[in-house]
Amino acid sequence: MCDRVIAVIGLGYVGLPLAVAFAENHQVIAYDTNSARIDELRRGEDCTREVESSVLLDATIRFTADPQNLDQAQVFLVAVPTPVDAHKRPDLSHLVEASRTIGQHLLAGDLVVYESTVYPGATEEVCIPELEATSGLRSGSDFGVGYSPERVNPGDSGRRLGDVVKVISGCTPEVAEGVARLYSEVVTAGVHPVSSIRVAEAAK
Repeated sequence: MCDRVIAVIGLGYVGLPLAVAFAENHQVIAYDTNSARIDELRRGEDCTREVESSVLLDATIRFTADPQNLDQAQVFLVAVPTPVDAHKRPDLSHLVEASRTIGQHLLAGDLVVYESTVYPGATEEVCIPELEATSGLRSGSDFGVGYSPERVNPGDSGRRLGDVVKVISGCTPEVAEGVARLYSEVVTAGVHPVSSIRVAEAAK
C-alpha cells in the first residue's frame, strides 16, 4: 500500500489532519477547490487550527487546486462538507462534485473512501453512480469504494485522528480489508470493520 499515492479531497478540519497523517508514509496530494485555502496551507497557515504551522511546513504534501494533479493518485479520501439547507435537508452538492471530479481520474484498481457525513444509503445511491457514470468503470469489480465516518471533534487537542477507533467498511469484503489496512497505518487506536457501507453510515 505504501507505494500508492493518496489524494485527500477537501481540506477542512477533517481532510487536513488526514493528509498530514498519511504523508508520513505516503505521497499525498491534498486537493481543494478553494484556491485561497490552498495558498494559506502552502504558507503553513491553517484557519481551522487543527494543524500547527511547523507541522504543515515540514509535511511533504502537494497542496493543489488543480484537479489534473489527481491523475497521479490511486487512493482517494473524500472529506468534503455536507451541510444542511434552510429546510434541514442534507446538501450533497459538494459530494456529487467531488465524486464527478474523482471519476474523471479514476482507473481500474483504484480505491475511493468517503468520510463526509451522510445519511445511510447515500454512498451507494448518490456517490457510486456518479463515480461510475464519469469513469465508465464499475464499483466492486473495477474499483473499490469504502466508507469510514469522520470522528474528529474540532478543537479537541487531546483526541486526534489516531486516538479514536475508526469504523470502516467496503463495497466488498476484500475492499473492506484494504480500507482497514490503510487506516490502521494512521489510527493507533485501531479500526472497527462493520458489515456494510450502510451500517458504517448509520454509525456516524
